[in-house]
Amino acid sequence: MELIIEHTTKYEYKNPVAGLIQTTKLHPSEYNGLKILEWNVHNDSAKKSKIYQDGEANNIQSYTNTNKVKKIQFTVLGKVETFDTKGIYQSASDKIDPLVYLRESNLTKANDNIKNLAIEAKNGFNENENLETSHNLMNLVAEKIEYKPLTTNNQTTAIEAFKQKKGVCQDQAHIMIAAAKTLGIPARYVNGYMHNNSHSSEFQSTHAWAEFYINDLGWVGFDPTNKCSPDERYVRVSCGLDASYASPIKGVFYGNINNDDVIENLDIHVQTLENNSQQ
Repeated sequence: MELIIEHTTKYEYKNPVAGLIQTTKLHPSEYNGLKILEWNVHNDSAKKSKIYQDGEANNIQSYTNTNKVKKIQFTVLGKVETFDTKGIYQSASDKIDPLVYLRESNLTKANDNIKNLAIEAKNGFNENENLETSHNLMNLVAEKIEYKPLTTNNQTTAIEAFKQKKGVCQDQAHIMIAAAKTLGIPARYVNGYMHNNSHSSEFQSTHAWAEFYINDLGWVGFDPTNKCSPDERYVRVSCGLDASYASPIKGVFYGNINNDDVIENLDIHVQTLENNSQQ
């Protein structure tokens, strides 16, 4: 499938900040499910660094504003070709040992409830059947955690989201990751896009899901929001231990200003189109 992606992120501050440094993960890397035909990230108000790639195949670029900042906008325009790999992700640039992803993060800590969820998903399967366990876990999270926007925020942990039994794709992915790690399955968070076509679900555009490392297969994606493994509708952009590690844009402001004076308004718009639909 050939997709066109348009993604704008706008920041506006009530009071101008003296300076701003932002680090982005907005450039995807090619992998077995993705060929990049065109990709451009634009920010006309900041000085940008060169792009460097980390061991997870994340492409990282920093933007620095040394003057007072009131508004800032990132614009992503991309054209890609995607392929259905049945959820299996392969990239020669992804060099981190999977065992690193057994590490606990603040957002993916597990309590007894999440551990019990993992036990329920295992359902008697042995360690050679982690793929079956992972599919069970995905379906259980989809069943138990209602997808409901505006019920959580970026700091909501897996434990908190599980307790309230609702959240968004970020929360569902965090719960899956937390549960998988209690079973000894390396798990990580993935950020990207999902295209909503005629046979898709209602959840699209900017999206998040989980990847588990399955012996003999490697990394396999699981999307509890849509109860499927990523296919040609998905564009994988970045990954990490949790949403904070894989965040598309992170930043800090500086200067002689109190934190309480900085009110940041954020607006994100994403559109994905099949290229042949524009002809």
